[in-house]
Amino acid sequence: MRLRRARLASAAVLLVLAGCSSSQDGRDEGSAGGGGGQGAEQGDLVEVPGVLLDGDAAALSPDGARLAVTCDGRLCVWSTADGSLQEQWDGGAVVAWGAADRVATDRVEDGSVDVVVLDPTTGREVAAAEAHRAEDVQDGTGGGLRDLAFAPDGSTLAGVGGDGVVRLWPADLADVVEVTGTGDGVAVAFSPDGERVAVASSDAAVSVHDAATGEPVGSLAGPAQGDVAWSDDGASIATASFALDDAAATTVWDADSYDEVATLPRAGHHLAFTPGSDALVLSAKDQLDVVRWDWAGDDVRTFAGATDPPRAVVASADRVYAVSPRDGVLAWDGDGGEPTVFEPAE
Repeated sequence: MRLRRARLASAAVLLVLAGCSSSQDGRDEGSAGGGGGQGAEQGDLVEVPGVLLDGDAAALSPDGARLAVTCDGRLCVWSTADGSLQEQWDGGAVVAWGAADRVATDRVEDGSVDVVVLDPTTGREVAAAEAHRAEDVQDGTGGGLRDLAFAPDGSTLAGVGGDGVVRLWPADLADVVEVTGTGDGVAVAFSPDGERVAVASSDAAVSVHDAATGEPVGSLAGPAQGDVAWSDDGASIATASFALDDAAATTVWDADSYDEVATLPRAGHHLAFTPGSDALVLSAKDQLDVVRWDWAGDDVRTFAGATDPPRAVVASADRVYAVSPRDGVLAWDGDGGEPTVFEPAE
């Protein structure tokens, strides 16, 4: 699952003050060669407490027993049964968990943006391949892949590069196919039969492609979208627009005709279908409540309790999970109520 826009560090963010003040535009408001106030010198490190996770990417294991979340250069893995933090592996800024019992993430090193596959038992790397070069990107979790998704059977992995190109790999990363006609890709989702992949782009309508060849087979009408999800029965595709104004909407489309089925006037951020039901879970941009939308029954339910706007959302048949930088991982029963707070990442 995906990473988009700014990333926030986990546990504590180290900010480098290059002689700047705390003004919003970053210009020095002190004297020439200013010290940034409070006697801070260029290169001083200031710790900002309370930030646990970047919050933009999470994935459930196929059996629903574990939840992996990106943790600023690590993958933190929790038990969904009791919310305990079980593992911390080397990882990047995106994560996907495949049915073939493989976890995928990214790595940025020496100008190479790599896709990496891990063994979910040990967290050890079992395969890696270069996605693209990015000479201006520093090593670490920034500027790598924007999204990752496994086909339902785990045989194929789709990734969106920081260059906006969507690529398809077999699970062993032995080959690659570039998807054509997508625009500047930001998010991907497979159909449940693994034969098609939908691509959301920042500058084009959502496009649908053959998952074997990468060739386009259809598109959804409407403006650019920031996220995309495919229902597990294959009948519906959901999208969330980039817009933050009155045009902001979350939309459900027929996955065969590509016609619009229903629209919710909410600025969706991340999307996840609830398995086995006609319901979509979404975090809304800059909003504290997670929303569960049953479009067929025209029912909207909110999940309250977050103190920091949730980003990544994941749904199982009976629970809803949301991740935010300061709250960490929250879990609700399917009917709502007070959330369970998972053990903090340190």
